[in-house]
Amino acid sequence: MSDPRLDALRPVAEVAGLRQRRIASIAIQGYRFFQQRIELKPEAKNLLVYGENGTGKSTLFRALALLAGRGLGRIAQERNIFGGPDTEIEFGFSDGTSFVLDADSEGFPDAFAFLRPPSVFVPLLDYKRLLRVHFSAEGTDDHINIYAMVRELFKDYPQIGGGKLSDIRSFPDYFRILDKLLNEELLGSINELIGYFDREFTIAAFEFSTELDVAGVPNPQVRINIEYHGTAIDRYHQFLNEARLSALAIAMYFASILRLMGTVSEESCKILVLDDLLISLDMSNRLHLLDILRDRFPDFQIFFFTHDRELFEIYRGKLEWVDYEFYLDDTGPVPAALIKRGKTELERAKAFFASKDYDACALLLRKGLERLLKVFLPLVEQHNKNYEELDLAGLIGKAKARATGDARTILERLDTDRTHILNPLCHMDNRSIYSPELKSAMDELGRLLILLGTGQANS
Repeated sequence: MSDPRLDALRPVAEVAGLRQRRIASIAIQGYRFFQQRIELKPEAKNLLVYGENGTGKSTLFRALALLAGRGLGRIAQERNIFGGPDTEIEFGFSDGTSFVLDADSEGFPDAFAFLRPPSVFVPLLDYKRLLRVHFSAEGTDDHINIYAMVRELFKDYPQIGGGKLSDIRSFPDYFRILDKLLNEELLGSINELIGYFDREFTIAAFEFSTELDVAGVPNPQVRINIEYHGTAIDRYHQFLNEARLSALAIAMYFASILRLMGTVSEESCKILVLDDLLISLDMSNRLHLLDILRDRFPDFQIFFFTHDRELFEIYRGKLEWVDYEFYLDDTGPVPAALIKRGKTELERAKAFFASKDYDACALLLRKGLERLLKVFLPLVEQHNKNYEELDLAGLIGKAKARATGDARTILERLDTDRTHILNPLCHMDNRSIYSPELKSAMDELGRLLILLGTGQANS
């Protein structure tokens, strides 16, 4: 069934011929951790950031929150005390325009009206937000009341005929609309998203009630009724493990984001900012999150921050990202950010090849091939029967069994390169190595990256 809100919005975008904008660049100076000017260039693609704690990831997260209209008045209070009086955050967009936020910013001018729709819902998520689904802020373990969470989440949800959900002053009407929104419009989508992670539990319904507190004041309640293998579970927050609780929270927020962003015009700047959501998930479930991002958020520009190096290395080959690495530069009197544009092992191998450092070139080719095979092979096939990790020879053997056509042929040649070039140059060995052999191995790995669809090939 079509949504009248969407039908009302579509003609505006169609008549104006507008296209969705994306962020092409971000420059930050004198704000929070960034004393000197730093610049990132997502180039209108997704952005993947690895950073150790205290290297500026949170500053970038907060800058994106400012772009969504949150906390503009705090810019002056959040300037870097070592960065001088000028605090600026500049965003460049895919249509060639740019917009600067500073201490005097109060809102978005008409020329940047496409930035206003995200205020319907600010799609920035970190693990603290996820906790609200299964952590009791009321200090009780009896049940989890998510009323405050959903009230904030849908406060700007547009209503047919005008206005937004928070404008409704009749509490029975408000509760009725919220009940319909959760139990009729969102429940199916939430359970579909839970299914990406785990099909053993689902949300049966959202239960609405009003209880009187000790002072006799009405206290609205919204609770989640969970079923595990078709059996109702009491106190789900104590029954479900951390991975399932994280999956529940992610599914609820993602379904809400999709629903809310579906009510804004096509010209809006659709961003999704995710900061270390996956602390409680193992690698298998972390890959399921990528499936959700690929399937459900293809028209969003995704910003993903993590302090997990292994996760960063695996994710960088799974979506079309521009990736950066944040480190701490403590060589000066004041700690600063050291920001590096991410490069694949193949790109780095080519640089070492050009400088005649063949040992380093071979080492990076070996690492790049191993990473590619771990991206290509299911997790279960990366281990032997004793669940010990396979070495490179074992990974190539498994990959050859799955690959076909040119990919299989290249794997066979790279297997020969492994014994003749990669192994000797990565260990103590005195045999002669000729540069054409390394050049051939680099070319083969580049072709294999394209054939296996990782998008990491370098021209």
